[in-house]
Amino acid sequence: MSPDSESRQRGSYPSIRLVGRLSDGAWELSSSLPGAEVWLRTPKAFLKLVRPGRVLMLTLLTWVCGAVVRLPTVEHWLVVAGGAFLAMAGFALDFYADREADAAGPRAWPVNPVSTGIVSANAARILIIVFLFAGFLACGLAHPLTLLPAGGLLLMYLGLASGVLDGPVGRAVTLGALQALYVLLAAAATGTMPGYMVGVASVLLVAMIGARAVADIRDLPSDKATGTRTLAKVYGTRVTSWILPICVSLATLISLWVYRLGVFDADYLIWSLLCFVPGLVLAWGFPFRPTPNYAFILAYPYWFFALLYMAALYTGSR
Repeated sequence: MSPDSESRQRGSYPSIRLVGRLSDGAWELSSSLPGAEVWLRTPKAFLKLVRPGRVLMLTLLTWVCGAVVRLPTVEHWLVVAGGAFLAMAGFALDFYADREADAAGPRAWPVNPVSTGIVSANAARILIIVFLFAGFLACGLAHPLTLLPAGGLLLMYLGLASGVLDGPVGRAVTLGALQALYVLLAAAATGTMPGYMVGVASVLLVAMIGARAVADIRDLPSDKATGTRTLAKVYGTRVTSWILPICVSLATLISLWVYRLGVFDADYLIWSLLCFVPGLVLAWGFPFRPTPNYAFILAYPYWFFALLYMAALYTGSR
């Protein structure tokens, strides 16, 4: 008896076998059935959709701010989880909304997994809905007041996806508002909105508007191929480059005002100076060399400065 006839007698189905790993983060499965080739998504494809590095930073910010306002353990971790889910929803929605534009002129970084086919549009839609539901549920369980900043995050995501906020100024303000709303998310879990946390949110709001200007100059070569209206495309690199030093200077002044409120101790001042002094030096030097390559390099020290400011918040509140 041949192997094929033996398989037929046993009533077995056509086998599916793994034929190789693809460079785009998916596994290809082939079947003996004609036209039965499918794609099996891997965790790598999922991670490209939710941008774990950015989610981690926002989650860390939420955790630090929850520690600053001394949230109870359960509420603390609920708001952290809710913030993480909302962040994943926002980044996935950004990729989903930009899938057609990025397919026409791919962004330099990060690569859009929806426009490249690594994640299907249907899968992205389902994940966005799941993330939003989980995020609002966790935040609501932490405290009903958190639904206000969570709702602000959702409105901002929808405004960007629909194009209402997708102008050069809107994109800059929403990037700053993203960080600010995460500070307020943690603060709202206390059932109040402490004034000093509003000050902290203002520091991040202003600083991240400056960061948007740097990112727009960094992405200028790829943005020229798309219809995206950025600060660098609309106002030019020279004008845009001055936004960074102005915003960092203003953020430094607000940070000092927060210290003057008397809630944070000297550790906050020390760590803030370690963050803002070199940040000011780099910021005021940027207008003299506002190139995409230099803007790309600046991203690394400013990520580090963000960590230093979170250290200022945490150590200064102990």
